Amino acid sequence: MRTIIYKTACLLIVLATAVTSFRLSASDTLHRADSAYNRGDYDKAVELYKSAEVSEGTSAAMLYNLGNAYYKSGDEGHAMVSYMRAKRLDPRNSRINDNIKFLSSRVEDVNKAELKGKKGNVSPDPLSFFQRAGNTITRDTSSDYWAVFGALSFVILLGALAVYIFSPAVTLKKLGFFSAIIMFVFTVIFTIFALTAAHAFEKHDEVVLTAFKTTLKEEPDENAQAVGSPLHRGTLFTILEDERDHSGEPAWFKVKLNSDNIGWIPASDVEII
Repeated sequence: MRTIIYKTACLLIVLATAVTSFRLSASDTLHRADSAYNRGDYDKAVELYKSAEVSEGTSAAMLYNLGNAYYKSGDEGHAMVSYMRAKRLDPRNSRINDNIKFLSSRVEDVNKAELKGKKGNVSPDPLSFFQRAGNTITRDTSSDYWAVFGALSFVILLGALAVYIFSPAVTLKKLGFFSAIIMFVFTVIFTIFALTAAHAFEKHDEVVLTAFKTTLKEEPDENAQAVGSPLHRGTLFTILEDERDHSGEPAWFKVKLNSDNIGWIPASDVEII
């Protein structure tokens, strides 16, 4: 019996040591990545952040730092990918959102310069009121945020029902009854918002151009007619449909920048958010 206990204790110690060493190793990698970034070695910082991402897992903060390192190294495409993925994990983070706005503006300016004085539209279509409201619910707020409000509303609903059922005063009963109705409505609304936001999180319907420069095609063919002017890396598209190869992997995406720029782009030129 003592032998079994001794062996079990040794095994637990070994496992604890291994986990601690793993965490220290990942932490050391992040520290070295931060150091590389601070001394201006941005390519090394990208390499180390990606290594830490594999060993430690993804987080909004890590993706934000990775995006900064990519941007400083001159890779606007992968910088935008990193920022957009960080936003998915922490949609209300002002630093992440500010960097996305800044980089989007820079990329749009480069795309406008590519027009070389010709008429064209390389700006995303303006969103309607309902689209903005939908984005606020699904893309700019996490499902966890709405779930917390839903849970609080449900707790208040139970409290209001308790007041209605057990209070001897008629006034309190009325207050409890109408409060319960209101809280029930809020519980349903916040639950719907949470489910909608969770569904939006699972969708991967956007891609970022990571190739240096490309032009959309009318058909999923390299020799097809070009659509619009060349677009530079960092440009964000919405996926409309895809064309798959014999192995079932996407070979081309039909994407939309705006109502004037809809076409096909090789899957190798973009990265899905």
